[in-house]
Amino acid sequence: MRPGRGVVYSLSAVGVLLAAVVLPSKAGDVEHSMWESVFTGFSGILFIGAGAVAQHRRPDNRVGLLMVLVGVGWFAEDVRFIPFPVTHTVGLMLSTASSAFLAHLVLAFPTGRLGSRPVRWLVGTTYVAVFVLVPFGSLFQDLSGIGPAYQRNLLLVDSPAMLLLLTRLVAAIGAVAAGAMVVVLVQRWMRASPPQRRLLGPVFLTFLVGGLASTAGNAMSQFDPVRIGALTVYQLAFCVLPLVFLAGVLRVRLGRTAVAELLIDLQRPLSPVDLRDRLGTALGDRSLQVGYWRPDVGDLVDAAGAPLATPAPGSGRAVTYVDRAGKRVAALIHDVALCEDAHVLRAVTAAAGLSLENQRLTAEVRAQLGEVRASRARIVTAVAEERRRMERDLHDGVQQHVVAAAIGIRAVESQLAPDADDGVRVLLRTCGEGLDTALADLRSLARGIHPAILSEDGLVAALQSLVERVPAPVDLAAAEIPRLPFAVEATAYFVVAEAVTNAIKHAQADRIRITVVPGPGVIRVAVRDDGTGGAALTAGSGLLGLADRVRALDGDLVVESEPGRGTTVTAVLPV
Repeated sequence: MRPGRGVVYSLSAVGVLLAAVVLPSKAGDVEHSMWESVFTGFSGILFIGAGAVAQHRRPDNRVGLLMVLVGVGWFAEDVRFIPFPVTHTVGLMLSTASSAFLAHLVLAFPTGRLGSRPVRWLVGTTYVAVFVLVPFGSLFQDLSGIGPAYQRNLLLVDSPAMLLLLTRLVAAIGAVAAGAMVVVLVQRWMRASPPQRRLLGPVFLTFLVGGLASTAGNAMSQFDPVRIGALTVYQLAFCVLPLVFLAGVLRVRLGRTAVAELLIDLQRPLSPVDLRDRLGTALGDRSLQVGYWRPDVGDLVDAAGAPLATPAPGSGRAVTYVDRAGKRVAALIHDVALCEDAHVLRAVTAAAGLSLENQRLTAEVRAQLGEVRASRARIVTAVAEERRRMERDLHDGVQQHVVAAAIGIRAVESQLAPDADDGVRVLLRTCGEGLDTALADLRSLARGIHPAILSEDGLVAALQSLVERVPAPVDLAAAEIPRLPFAVEATAYFVVAEAVTNAIKHAQADRIRITVVPGPGVIRVAVRDDGTGGAALTAGSGLLGLADRVRALDGDLVVESEPGRGTTVTAVLPV
């Protein structure tokens, strides 16, 4: 259960009262300079004030509470300077109170949650050392002999050996905890995404600089001039730290400028890429992806209409859906750290809702177009397969029967008696010749449906066979190419066959040249003739059907044909 604002505000009031009581007493202590008293008051009030503001702006985040506790603990450490034995005794017990809260704050930033079990154990150990071992050790601590300003310890137990043991134990635990914190922070930084690093960087840098300066200053002699500089750096870093924490918690306010700039950009039409870039800039996440909702399938697609998968749990990515007028229109796939910026996410999605809805319609049309293209490609493949099956059935069935009948007639003719009627011989010979003609026509028909050599030896061999049957000079320039998908080979072959047929029948061409050139991911076939020209895809010729077939495979067919200057038909097919 999270503490309410009332609890945090009450703690803030307690901290301010403590400051009002302890600061005059510390200022009157001869062991402390006025600068130290000012530093104590200023830094403690900064933590309390920044924590109260953070709690007011983000009541669902414990960072504000922890900041207030650091400030209260900071002033509680100086209760021992109040000139009464009771307060002196209590102050000894709380002499390191702020350190546990500060460790908790640093490790819980920015979500207010500690996360993994080892980190929780680390913070728990710090609390045990600060609020169990240190108070227990204070029972053996006597500062009254230092001077008249120090009161006596009401709970004093005279045992120097126990005091030494507990002092060393607390110091060892503190050193180990500090080292473990550094390891945790470094690991968190290494695993952090760019948005998380922009958030964690100022806090980690300030904390590490302050920690190193404090460690260096305490390790030096009290009279070393460098020690004063190191401790000054530590004090400045400690004063800056609450402001850095507050800036991190209040990222919503800092992001308003980016949202305002996004609103200005959205006043003009943006391409999907530009919109994604603007949204990524506004959210501080360059890895942002935009998905568009398809209500017919209940899934996301990208701007090109391709399916877009949502991130898996634990991947460091999250999905924020965009709804408009009660209908889902899009989704932003972003760094999980942005989930802490719920206000910014809501502002950005609300601002970009109309643009995302418009682009969703475009993406949906593209997805449907992609499905239509895939359907057309499947139809072309199925038709090619059916043509191949028909050619095989003709070759293995009807053609074999015709061949057998022709052989049978010639066998009967050869077995006729020498004195047989000439009319019978003529009839048998006529039937045999008719079967030969039917067989030739049947083979031509089978080749027109689907040439068997195309399935057996590939495109180049099929084109060579086509050239040998053409009654006109034809040049074939084709390099050795690997076997291509069946639908691609069939489409390329029939483009060439149709173009050659048109050149001979309609263009009165004297010369024809066929080129086959493989390219990166495509195959390009071209047929050029020196005929009359004037061919066009819109003329209702067979070329129009071939163009549809080529485009069904996501290819392109181009016809260049100026009257009197010949015709060039070029097909580019993806492989």
